[in-house]
Amino acid sequence: MKKRITICSITLLGFVLAFYLFEPIFTYMIGWNKRPNTSNIIPIQTHNDLILNKADSLLKTIYIKLDAPAVSIAVGHNNKVIWSNAMGYQDIENKTLADLTTKFRIGSTSKAITSLGIGVLLQKNKLHLDDKIRQFVPYASDILKELTLKQLASHTSGIRNYGTCFCFPIWEYYNNDPYASVEESVAIFNNDELLFLPGDNFSYSSYNYTLLSAVIEEASGKPFPKFMRESVFEPLNATFIVEETSETLQSAAKFYEINDNEYKKVYPVNNSNKWAGGGFLASPTDLIKLGNAFLNNKLFDKNTTDLLTTPVLVNNSEINEQNYAIGWRNNTIDIFENGTEIRVWHHAGIANGSISLLALFPEHNLSISMLANKNGSSSDLFENVYAIAKIFIPKKITK
Repeated sequence: MKKRITICSITLLGFVLAFYLFEPIFTYMIGWNKRPNTSNIIPIQTHNDLILNKADSLLKTIYIKLDAPAVSIAVGHNNKVIWSNAMGYQDIENKTLADLTTKFRIGSTSKAITSLGIGVLLQKNKLHLDDKIRQFVPYASDILKELTLKQLASHTSGIRNYGTCFCFPIWEYYNNDPYASVEESVAIFNNDELLFLPGDNFSYSSYNYTLLSAVIEEASGKPFPKFMRESVFEPLNATFIVEETSETLQSAAKFYEINDNEYKKVYPVNNSNKWAGGGFLASPTDLIKLGNAFLNNKLFDKNTTDLLTTPVLVNNSEINEQNYAIGWRNNTIDIFENGTEIRVWHHAGIANGSISLLALFPEHNLSISMLANKNGSSSDLFENVYAIAKIFIPKKITK
């Protein structure tokens, strides 16, 4: 009898341990609800201008294609927000429609936002791209101390990305523990080996930007969120949130898994360990204000912008495999398919229950941001952003 009780106890303990180790998988399997009918959903505003009305109509198409609870888009041109619109539910349960102020997780698009903070410090000569981490972060390991700011910001440092851990749940991406400081966040990877010799290769990792936020704190003399708020957001009249627990976000969309005609809220996470690389929330209009400022030298001069958008070379003197600069990918695209390549600086992001994209077209002083509150691939947004761009970039200019 005692042996049977012991076996049952061990089995029960094993189930409990497995649940907490793999909690995101277990919670994904339960709690699905039927989605409400969205056939009567329309954009929250309609414009009379011919071009803007065309964008309104395209939003309807994009909304159906993305199959997201809500989609929100904004466009900037010549340092002004010239069009913005939203469609769908920011909160399905309460049937609350998204509006122009609704904030979404922007995931790795946060890296482009952090680059503006780096630009401010470069402009003031408080940072230089070749500075070593040892100059700013005394608690960095001996390996990390020898990295440069440029290597971190361009993902050529060799620092690993999210992995598994001796934690609950087992995946670092689904972290739900609070981190009281950047130093605590850096401790996650501080003593790990690098994937390659710094500068030899490219390997995308949000932890690069966690360590960068430590550099920014020391160079500015302020906590990272305070520095970004005072030196980047407030001067541009933009409102960004650095997310901690997702349960306390009153001004943000709810974040969802979508499967056919069903929905459920995503697993709750705490993003306090990755603010600089994946922890901001914003509306598309907030992002456009920063995109406009970047294109029009509102926070720093063109020389600094050039530094931030020039793809970084690896040690063999070739451009890294993703044309990654300092928080931006720098590519060209033939959106009109007429043989004319258009320059685009961009960063996309995925976060738990959200996808995002910020794309700047410097030759046309145009910026576009698109956000949606569902799990998915940010690559789903590119063709839609380019479709929006085709409305606002005169085709005759490209010939």
